[in-house]
Amino acid sequence: MMRRIDTGTGLPIEAAEKLKVWLEALEEEDLKLKNQNIFLERKIAEIENGSLGVRRISDERGGGIEFSPSEELTIRLTLEGVLKPPDRNILKIGDLDAYLNDVVTANITIGSSVDDKTEIRELNEAELEKIVFPKPKKYKRKIGQSREEIGFIAEELPEIVRRENGYDLKALIAILVWKISRLEEKLNKNNTR
Repeated sequence: MMRRIDTGTGLPIEAAEKLKVWLEALEEEDLKLKNQNIFLERKIAEIENGSLGVRRISDERGGGIEFSPSEELTIRLTLEGVLKPPDRNILKIGDLDAYLNDVVTANITIGSSVDDKTEIRELNEAELEKIVFPKPKKYKRKIGQSREEIGFIAEELPEIVRRENGYDLKALIAILVWKISRLEEKLNKNNTR
């Protein structure tokens, strides 16, 4: 039996035909990858130009990424991994309709320098004395994760700490610290008698 040889490849016809099918499949896959690469290059260019609201930055403060879905800058992610608002005290994460479930962190620092404040005044101590907090409640949320939580019902809290359908944790802590300090003063007076 005589073997037929493909003149283009010098291989037996059966092997050459299999090789051609395989090469056609590879060429098709190569074309697909080239098209995907062109698509990805365009997307990267859009990101770098800021048309998608994300752009790479590099300035005297270092590099990072800026997020600005509108004309105004929303947030900056620095190379050090710090999320920074475009200016102090303006970034809000979530709202009362779509709030965060948990914030897990090693520390929370509340920026509170006198340099950042105006119209500073003392609270009326008689008014502070009258503030009574309700007992905390156990509850599960209707939306999102339905685990048991302990906390307050906003509508039951004193008006001074309420914020829409929630409460101002910073104000709550400040008032509680004041109340604890007053209790310590009273205890110290009673112990010195």
